[in-house]
This record gives sequence, structure tokens and C-alpha cells, in this order.
Amino acid sequence: MNLFLETLIGGVLAGTLYALVAIGFVLIYKASGVFNYAQGSLLLFGALDLPPMKWSALRYGFRASWS
Repeated sequence: MNLFLETLIGGVLAGTLYALVAIGFVLIYKASGVFNYAQGSLLLFGALDLPPMKWSALRYGFRASWS
């Protein structure tokens, strides 16, 4: 049962993130009329930058709110 709940929560969270990204694409396209290809690279930068920031905050004694 525990595995089911973990999988369910992980799936809901992943789906929520995908929905937020899709809403961002739609809002930018509707506002400007141009598809912004840079949004994907900005999301990738944020995803790749989070783990080093988390570990550096823990290394220097700051308690990160997401850990």
C-alpha cells in the first residue's frame, strides 16, 4: 500500500509540473503570438541548478526549506 501511495503522489506531482509548463507555453504564445523556444532551456537550467544549490546550502550550514 505504501508503494501505491508513493507512486500516486509522485505521478500527481509530475502531472502538476507538466500542466504548469504547458500553461506557461500557452500564456506566452497567446500573449505574443510567437512560440518561445527559450522556455524549455530555462526550465532545464532551473532543474539542473537546484541540486547544487541545495547541497551548497546544506554544506555551509543553512537549512534549505526543501530538504
